[in-house]
Amino acid sequence: MRIIGTGPAGYPLSPAIEVDGLLFLSGQVSLEGGRGSDDIAAQTETVITAIESLLIEAGLSLHHVAKATVWLADARDFSGFNAVYSQRFSAPYPARSCVVSQLLLDGARVEIEVVASRNRVRG
Repeated sequence: MRIIGTGPAGYPLSPAIEVDGLLFLSGQVSLEGGRGSDDIAAQTETVITAIESLLIEAGLSLHHVAKATVWLADARDFSGFNAVYSQRFSAPYPARSCVVSQLLLDGARVEIEVVASRNRVRG
């Protein structure tokens, strides 16, 4: 087992854990200065960039992502989220689940967690 990244102070979690060639990332949200942008596209871009940074730290890339789980605070954000997601990930796209749920951090509109494999999935 290998821990990637440093968890936020006060939260009992690891940003990412690698086990047997699979990297499990905790959910990532976009909060700048404690408050998220109100724009779903901007939040989605920031979240995917945070995911990419953890993957790079582990020696991987977005091409290694096999599964994504997405939480949206508002179903009306799905189109804006999907537009950014489809630009940042390439076909064949990761398997994905997407649900609408109230997010715990005030101002967060999207949270994404991923599972990546040392075996490159795309690209």
